[in-house]
Amino acid sequence: MLILLPPSETKTRPDPGVAAGALDLGALAFPELTEQRATMLRAVQRTAAGKDAATRLGVPASAPELVERMIALEDEPVGPPLTVYSGVLFDQLDPSIEIPADRRVLVQSALLGVVDAATDRIPAYRLSAGSTVARLGKAATWWARHLRPLGSRLLGEEAEGPSPVVIDSRSGAYRTMMPMHSTPTVTVLEVSPVQERSGTRKVVSHDAKRYRGWVTRVLLDAAAPASTPDEVVDQLRAGFGGTLGVELEGDRLAIVDRVS
Repeated sequence: MLILLPPSETKTRPDPGVAAGALDLGALAFPELTEQRATMLRAVQRTAAGKDAATRLGVPASAPELVERMIALEDEPVGPPLTVYSGVLFDQLDPSIEIPADRRVLVQSALLGVVDAATDRIPAYRLSAGSTVARLGKAATWWARHLRPLGSRLLGEEAEGPSPVVIDSRSGAYRTMMPMHSTPTVTVLEVSPVQERSGTRKVVSHDAKRYRGWVTRVLLDAAAPASTPDEVVDQLRAGFGGTLGVELEGDRLAIVDRVS
């Protein structure tokens, strides 16, 4: 089973006194992206050195030091992705969790394209899918050209495995970076949290990330990966214990928060 996650805007900087080494692009998963990662890294550093760096990188006025850290990103301490990404979604996951060998968690990254939550080591960076970087333009648009082959390959790998299911918990901006859709041999389920009140449903905004994190945790905690969409639903219903509803609507996995 493949689980796709968005990154977080906020990130926790690894402790320089504990973290070993710095960013090594060649050691990351998917080495075929090494050249593209190096290109984006250089572009981001040029952007960070510009006069409008804070605006282009989305650096808040309260944390101007982030600009300087982006300039020297290659020297920043690195750590496992689940300890670096923070916020509502990642709060639902135990940073020390051991991801089962029969499941894979990938996080979309505007800086590195895709990172493997189990094996990669990354720095805390400030860059989003909507950021416009020097010479490359919008990060999501630039990456989309380079990630298309990887998306196709990942679908092929899942189709050949025992659990031909992809759980797509990414937000819209990050789905555009590497679009993935169901094929005759693999099902891509888009996680879509909704709130239901008096029979009327609306898209959840505030709690959507929390529910996506909860989905990930339940599927990783399961004894074995689900091999069909119906098994995904069964695992989530059991894991939620009735707190949230779970429904299949075609390739849409609706997580339903029923409120009175």
